[in-house]
Amino acid sequence: MTVTLPYDPNWKALAWAKEYCSSYITNKASNTTRLKPVSGGWVNDSSIVYYFSDEKDAMWFTLRWSS
Repeated sequence: MTVTLPYDPNWKALAWAKEYCSSYITNKASNTTRLKPVSGGWVNDSSIVYYFSDEKDAMWFTLRWSS
């Protein structure tokens, strides 16, 4: 089971997954950095895919970190 979230340079979701999701396996950040223009500068529009072996952990992770 996978969950895809926007890139977070502080990796807060990763730390949470490691602490609270026993079925967390790994993650994969997109290989390319996609920058998109926003008012006053640029923002990283890349994503990170988190992998879980248990659907329940993936659900809790999604509920906690999805906007």
